[in-house]
Amino acid sequence: MHKMHSFGIRNLSYRLAAIDIDDTLVGPDKLISEPNRRAVALLRQFGVRVLLASGRSHDNMLQFHRLLGLDDYMVSVQGALVKHAETDEVLYERPISEAITRRLISEGAELGVTVLCFGHQGVYAQGQDHWTHAYQHDSNAGAVQIVDLVAGLPERTALKLIWAADPERIDALASEAATRYEGLLEMCITNPYYLEFNHPEATKAAGVGAVASRYGVMPEQVLAFGDGNNDVAMLAWAGMGVAMRNGRPAAKAAARRVSPPGDPGTALARAVAEIVGRDYEAEVA
Repeated sequence: MHKMHSFGIRNLSYRLAAIDIDDTLVGPDKLISEPNRRAVALLRQFGVRVLLASGRSHDNMLQFHRLLGLDDYMVSVQGALVKHAETDEVLYERPISEAITRRLISEGAELGVTVLCFGHQGVYAQGQDHWTHAYQHDSNAGAVQIVDLVAGLPERTALKLIWAADPERIDALASEAATRYEGLLEMCITNPYYLEFNHPEATKAAGVGAVASRYGVMPEQVLAFGDGNNDVAMLAWAGMGVAMRNGRPAAKAAARRVSPPGDPGTALARAVAEIVGRDYEAEVA
């Protein structure tokens, strides 16, 4: 059990804040609301280093990083890659092994699911279909690169791999894959129609932990904000994990706090106001 913190501004002792993107930083419209933007700026005014931590690719995250005026590492593809947005320094990297990448692609093809592979140079799929379009919509992403994945991924390994299918199918496949890949992969249902696979040491907690170590920041000095199943490890690891009220039950169970009720598009702003002190609520409203 973590020690409880005081939330008065004079006692704000956090040095690092990790913020998820989808349904945390951005709302259902996939945009950063003005209150959320001000909340990030407020954290930085108090000397808190802010970084983004997402399941998105590094390149896809850059749009949000730059809109916020950040200058730091980004934790991308669920923690498989931690790379500085300005210098391109790679601090932490955990790709899926070449053999397991091939195995996941082959099994996905046999099962008839859509396979999305995330590499350093882009996101790859066997062909365009409903699920590749859904991915592009969900992530404001550019074109998926269409290649013959079964013949070979253009890159040796994948940083992350997704099986996409109807939610009922994904639930069944997740149970089966958990048995076959126990200890070999980190698996998570993110959107109900995505089963995501990563290296077992590729989590947002591991990625944010690498940044914290780089700056000599202790876990108890870390704030984390998230909403999804892929945020659970990060929310539990951080000294203060805050789940969005609109988030998944697992995220809320792992967090120390849940954001106050209200518009999902401004949940982050309300959470930050509560942490830094109610006197600052008007600054992010």
